[in-house]
Amino acid sequence: MSQNDQTPREADVVVVGSGHNGLVAAAYLAKAGLDVLVVEASPTAGGMTSTNPFPGAPEYTMNEASIQASLFRTTTIDKDLELSSRYGLRQTVIDPAHFQLAADGSSLGLWRDPRKTAAELEYFSKKDARALLELYEVIDAAVELGLPMMQTSPTKPEIMNVLKSAKGLVKNRKQMAALGRWMTSSQAEAIEESFEHDMIRAPLLTSLPFMPFDADLSGWSLIYLGVLSKYGVAMFHGGTGSLPKALIKVIRDNGGDVITSSPVEEILVANNRATGVRIADGTEIKARRAVLTACSPKTTLTRLLPRGVLEPKIQNAADHIPTKKRGISDLKVNVALSGRIDMSKHEKWRGDGIDLRIACNCYHTYEQALAAARSCVRGQVPEAIPGLAQVTNAFDPSMSPEGKDLWWFWSGLAPSIPEDGWDVARKQITDSVIRDADGFYKGVEEMQVAVHPLVMPDIEERFWAIDGSVYHVDPTLSRFGPNKPVAGLAGYKTPVDGLFLTGSGTHPVAGISGMPGQNAARTMLKQFGLEDKGGRIGQLKDKLARDRNKANPYTSGQDDPFPGR
Repeated sequence: MSQNDQTPREADVVVVGSGHNGLVAAAYLAKAGLDVLVVEASPTAGGMTSTNPFPGAPEYTMNEASIQASLFRTTTIDKDLELSSRYGLRQTVIDPAHFQLAADGSSLGLWRDPRKTAAELEYFSKKDARALLELYEVIDAAVELGLPMMQTSPTKPEIMNVLKSAKGLVKNRKQMAALGRWMTSSQAEAIEESFEHDMIRAPLLTSLPFMPFDADLSGWSLIYLGVLSKYGVAMFHGGTGSLPKALIKVIRDNGGDVITSSPVEEILVANNRATGVRIADGTEIKARRAVLTACSPKTTLTRLLPRGVLEPKIQNAADHIPTKKRGISDLKVNVALSGRIDMSKHEKWRGDGIDLRIACNCYHTYEQALAAARSCVRGQVPEAIPGLAQVTNAFDPSMSPEGKDLWWFWSGLAPSIPEDGWDVARKQITDSVIRDADGFYKGVEEMQVAVHPLVMPDIEERFWAIDGSVYHVDPTLSRFGPNKPVAGLAGYKTPVDGLFLTGSGTHPVAGISGMPGQNAARTMLKQFGLEDKGGRIGQLKDKLARDRNKANPYTSGQDDPFPGR
């Protein structure tokens, strides 16, 4: 990648931030014929999908933040950009994607096929097995209704997406009452209404700590089960960083570029139009058409955009975008080990030969998860910190030396404001996580080569995310759709001409999806088409249509990722 001593001085579109959503948008824009420059603050591109050498143990390669991809598989991004067919991206569905592990050696696999999960669940509760299949009927209906609207603008949805959602509504009309009850309930209420056994209750809480567990409308988080079932959950070979690497190849193959170690300090504005950016060394980069920011929208609107550009009411709304009002925050712990973790106790109980190191697993109880959330709200480090654990090299052996494991852990159950400060809390959290893990991942405590924890301030510093929020905007239902990140600033456009938003803080969700980037690119190309009135972009599309090159999905109306542009 280019470094900032070779910084181009202008481009059609300047993209601020090289998280995967920024790169997805940049790739679409470059494929459409625009000169695109992505400007990244960190030395490594990819944001929270980065894969880098392990600090203190460089022979190990770690996924710094994200690890599994689910919503990405619901999109057309891979096909549109030829990531797998041309640019070397490889992904494999993990099935089961998750296990709940119990102290006695038993386990429950959360399979892609709900019937297989229900069959395992019968061992613990026949009632819960029946209830699970009934819940899946409701959740599958929610996916059919909701997914089409996630894959379009929340303020000006494509008519085809509206029609798909309407079709799902008609097909699943018998589920509407149950769907409404489930969506409006709290996560804890929804789980306790359906299930009685801890083996199914616990993973449905631990894996999905998006909102306070007792908050009304938090039951929607269980929709993840529908995505797991319909599309499967995958991992990328070579680490999550393989996704940004493939996207960068698309950008550069189409004349664009990515520069790193170039923090943007200000968005340049003239006559209410974004005209470029100024980076930390003082270099100004002109944007002929637009600036797209893929960082936190709060960063864009309160730190990069000069004060006084937005109207006072809009600026006030931007200033109050919530980033740590839930009382809980995220944490990551990576541990490089000198040998192989022992999970034989649980593997012998199952007796089916599955390597339990591959899936993302939970091993705390339902009550421990509830108690952890309550402790976080009080500013205390929980006694037990439930989360998801995985041995990364079990999926991809190239990520560590032979015979040596690399352990990954994520939790959304750390306090937002620890009463004893982050230096104390970081050590307490790391010690607690590793201590509890050793009962299930035997050896993680004894075989440590290096430990790399990331708590809120570390995530903020490493990934330039305000308050260390991996969501960029607190994921509450009042901050979704046309209210994300705030009413009047949804739909990827801003009141500043030529300034657009994307990233996890825009519609629809965080995680490895690419949907915010894809949606933002569509929005921008439509806007450019209106500005050109059939000019450059329209002419390019006409030329591509005439070529009819079947190897390129942009050459036929059937495969055009931007139909109706």
